[in-house]
Parts: sequence; structure tokens; C-alpha cells
Amino acid sequence: MIVTRRRRKPFPWRRLILPVVAIGLVIFAFAWPPSRNVITGGPLSPLLQNLGARFNTVAAPFHFAAQNQVIGDRNRQIVQLQAQIAGLQSQSAAKDKQISALNAQISQLQTQAANARSSAAAPGASKPAASTQSNPAAAAAPAAAGDTTSTATPEMRRTAQVWANMQPENAAKVVQKLPIPYVAQVLALMSPDDAGAILDAVPPTFAAQVTQENPGLKT
Repeated sequence: MIVTRRRRKPFPWRRLILPVVAIGLVIFAFAWPPSRNVITGGPLSPLLQNLGARFNTVAAPFHFAAQNQVIGDRNRQIVQLQAQIAGLQSQSAAKDKQISALNAQISQLQTQAANARSSAAAPGASKPAASTQSNPAAAAAPAAAGDTTSTATPEMRRTAQVWANMQPENAAKVVQKLPIPYVAQVLALMSPDDAGAILDAVPPTFAAQVTQENPGLKT
């Protein structure tokens, strides 16, 4: 048996010349501005528009998915921003409530101090003064005792508890708007640590006046 070896036929490169030339001409036609304008605005424009519409129809789901992803990301950002806004609003509301409570307390204390001054300046207040002048020993007894807690009212004791529960800086803002004798008497009802913290937060001049009014507050 004789076996003959077949030679491989060379690749027909010549067959690719026409397709390559055609593709090159199409690319050149769309790349060259005059020919591109003729194609897009000429007789082939309806066909190109139809092909473009079909391509947009086929590619619409992909655009829709991308838009949904963008919308989802924006919605998550909006939710995060709304949560931050809600937190800031709650903090602001809590601060507003605290400020309103402090202003109400200041108004109440100022009213009580004004009533105390008006009652002290009334004509009937001269009678106890005359009686103390006629009896110097009775007048000297309370002053010698120096105990302001015995004359404290229930309202003063409640105020002392409120100041003790407040931050020293906030309490210092309140006490600076009140009469010094009243502040000294309320601070005397508090523990030395709480009263000292408030005195440290007020200006030195005000603290000196309060301690001068009640020397027992000195630490």
C-alpha cells in the first residue's frame, strides 16, 4: 500500500480582502463628516432611525437596571440623611425643653425675690425692726447662730435639689440672675461639693459676693 502525503492548502487570504475593504469603507463613511451627514440625513436616515429605536428597545432593560441601582443608592442616602436630621431635631428639642425649664425657674425665682423685697419694704416691716431694737439680745441670737437652713422655705429646698442635679455651668448661669442673699441661702442647703462646683463655675467677683454673704460656703 502506498500512502501519499497531502499538502495542506494555504489559507485563502485573498477572500478576506473584499470584506476588509468593505468594513473599512463603512467605517470611513461614518467617520468622515460629509459622508456621515449624508448617511444620517439622506435616504438612509429612516432606516438608521429604525435601527436606533430597536437598539434602544433591546438596551432598555440594561438602562433600567442601572437607573434602579442609582435610585436605590440615592434612596439609601436619603434615609441616612433623614435619620441624622431626626437625631439632630430630637437633640434640639431636648435642649429647648431644658432651656424653657430653666427660664421658667428663673422667672419664678425672680418673682419670689421681688415679692420678698416688697414684703420687706412694707410699712409693717418696721414693727419687727423696732421690737428688735428694744430687745437687742433677741436680735443678736439669730445672727450669732448663723444658721440659714432653719429659715429656708420648702421652695428653697426644692431649688437646692434642682441646682444639685444640674450641670455646674448651667446652674451658674441661673444663679447669676438672682439676688445674692437668695443664692447664698440656697447654696447653704446644698452639699459642699455641689455648692463648690457652682461657685467655681461663676465669675470670681460673684462668688466672692456670695461667700461674703454666707462665709460658711468658703471651701
